[in-house]
Amino acid sequence: MKFISFNSYKGGACRTTTCYNTLPYLAKKLGATSKNPIIVYDADLDSMGLTSLFHANRDKSDDKKRLPYSARNLFIEDESGMITRKVAYFTSVQHDDWFFKHFEKVGEHLGLEDDGAVLFCGVDTNAPTITDDQYKQFADNAPIFSLYRALNLTPAAGQPKAVIFDCAAGVQMSTLRVLMVVARSVLCMRPTTQFRMGTEDYLLNWIPEELSKALDRPEIILLPTSVADVRVPDSDPNCKEAVNELKKMRKKAFLSIQSDIIFQFESEKTRRDLRCTLNSQMIDIANDEVGIPEIERFKWEEGEKEDLLFRNPHALTEREKYLKQRYEKLADLLARD
Repeated sequence: MKFISFNSYKGGACRTTTCYNTLPYLAKKLGATSKNPIIVYDADLDSMGLTSLFHANRDKSDDKKRLPYSARNLFIEDESGMITRKVAYFTSVQHDDWFFKHFEKVGEHLGLEDDGAVLFCGVDTNAPTITDDQYKQFADNAPIFSLYRALNLTPAAGQPKAVIFDCAAGVQMSTLRVLMVVARSVLCMRPTTQFRMGTEDYLLNWIPEELSKALDRPEIILLPTSVADVRVPDSDPNCKEAVNELKKMRKKAFLSIQSDIIFQFESEKTRRDLRCTLNSQMIDIANDEVGIPEIERFKWEEGEKEDLLFRNPHALTEREKYLKQRYEKLADLLARD
């Protein structure tokens, strides 16, 4: 049973795009089916990027399209008080169709033959913003912890293959709660000095307390995104200079956090190893293999996604085929035991 999140210390790190484009490869590698699906939550309750991409509940004026269950219910109790109890007593996807009743089937949307292989829980755009008081009320006993406990008690034959969270940037309360249940987190960052410094600060100073309380041993997969192509055209008069500058930037940005690190957390009461491993397999400067390359055709604007990397494998350029391989490598890292 895999609990995985996609995070970034600030917005604009291609976090949602990376999550979205990795899903079909991860579903295939894990063997997801309607009986054992991947569960995907849009845990970015304000920006709702995945909700836009899956076109879930986008018409605010139509009450009939309100989601029966919203990702916001992971962090606060619903009005009836039933959600936590329903999740807490959930025992098997095969014998209880609760997920299928409340979540959207998006397998075909992702190019998979089995529409139920990926189930998506979006954000109810009609719902009011969660207040700080509501967050605090359920901080220590949020429904997300009930979900974690219930699914880990489910017999293996009936478990979802994975639960995926696309988190809000930074240290919003929802993000901190997710970090306490995941075993792997993909930490997205652009290859700039600002993102490098901010990401290091995020790891060392912003989130250690939550990771130290995690219910599983958290592993951080550092992922540079939107990496510029070093293969500058020969016709460019600054070709050599441009290539050298890009290589210098990469080395400066990643060398200090290239090897595995064990962070330490110190509080007033106790000092202990954070047990948070920083995985750098998506960063190989020597072989010019760094993160996810920048390719315009597979970016998206809010609510728009015309070209799908996984639907047109025969219409890809060589550079786009390389992009596909990088997403598949990320899926390999997430799928491994």
